[in-house]
Amino acid sequence: MGLPMAKNLANRTPSVVAFDSNPTACAEAMACNIQILDSVQAVGERQCDVLISMLPGDQAFDTVMTEWRELFARAGNTHKPQTILNCSTVSPSTSKKWQESYHLHGGHIVIDAPVSGGVKGATDGTLTFMVGCQSHEDLDKVRPYLDIMGKQTFYCGPPGTGSATKLCNNLALAAQMLGICEALSLGEELGVDPVVLASVMNTSTAKCWSSEVNNPHPAVAERMANKPPAANGYVGGFATNLMLKDLNLALQAAREENVALPLTSTTKELYHLAQKHGLGDRDFGIVLSFLRGKSR
Repeated sequence: MGLPMAKNLANRTPSVVAFDSNPTACAEAMACNIQILDSVQAVGERQCDVLISMLPGDQAFDTVMTEWRELFARAGNTHKPQTILNCSTVSPSTSKKWQESYHLHGGHIVIDAPVSGGVKGATDGTLTFMVGCQSHEDLDKVRPYLDIMGKQTFYCGPPGTGSATKLCNNLALAAQMLGICEALSLGEELGVDPVVLASVMNTSTAKCWSSEVNNPHPAVAERMANKPPAANGYVGGFATNLMLKDLNLALQAAREENVALPLTSTTKELYHLAQKHGLGDRDFGIVLSFLRGKSR
């Protein structure tokens, strides 16, 4: 998702520099007038107006934040206080940890701003940002960039609350998708045309994003104008591996706060089984195929 977000920024800002470990993404970015640097450190050395990270999880984010912190410490007063906008989905405790560390060592601002909207939202510039930061003033510093990449921004509260909001949204989405998959699976076995069933659900009380926008049944998806991943072998969309990662983060946060999440625990196990069967790189709607005993 970082590539389409960067493309939208490049279309409406004077200069975008970036680093990515994926050479294909780098080549596509350079074709859109984005300057590709050779390391994370090189990006930090540029003293940009804002540094934006879009990474797969806590470990990658910790690595990048450690590199930048060491770079800023070596530079001392020669490096201006930096504003870092983290659009990755990481644990609330990780977001708070880095906000406190950067504020204490140089007065840097770290904002957690995970997104919802998927690859299509990133491409269309219609993402929803969930922001956690110290103040509305800090949010105002990055709002022009958020407005380019998305259509809605919610101030969720102090550092960590943006990450918390994203995890709550995704644990609900994960269970929602499983409900749609189970309904479509049962309906088909009972002789109901999945297209008819989806039409009924989308005009009834089962209507939701997983049925109306990202329907997981290939026959339904083929008839949809937006052609969700199920219309293309579940390629693209939000990977099962990433959903599983978010569910693990939600359960970790729940353990830290002594909150019971029985449905999330069950949901996580099903996505884990799908991953173990080699489906981790496919859109999370592929659990429908998994429930029907298919590998793809």
